[in-house]
Amino acid sequence: NSIDVNKSKHLITCALNLPELIFSKSDVEMFHLPVMRPNFITHHNVSAKIALLVDGIINKEIDGKIVCIENADPGFDWIFSHNIVGLITKYGGIASHMSIRCAEFDLPAAIGCGEKIFNNLGYGDKVYLDCANKKIRCI
Repeated sequence: NSIDVNKSKHLITCALNLPELIFSKSDVEMFHLPVMRPNFITHHNVSAKIALLVDGIINKEIDGKIVCIENADPGFDWIFSHNIVGLITKYGGIASHMSIRCAEFDLPAAIGCGEKIFNNLGYGDKVYLDCANKKIRCI
């Protein structure tokens, strides 16, 4: 019973959307999600279907696709054994593991694009990732 109650509480916690910084109670009442500036790796551009990785699980083939993942640590290096054409992450910085790996493979990537951009990607089937002009667009 305790496990079921805590799972239910966890689902509620995951559904909450809060600002990045909270200084007072009023900061939680109403806020705007800022549009983050992703860290673009390489100067290439690519257009492809997206493969969304949720909780480290992917439900479809990722070869020839742009992989979208919330945060990628060294445990996700297996994605580079596939023939992916790009990578987009919600969290991460220019010195993150995935940024370095994408630079090593000369793979177009947008690392740390934030919630607003990342969540909008789920509405499109295809994404245009233009690293030279620092743009991500759903097609």
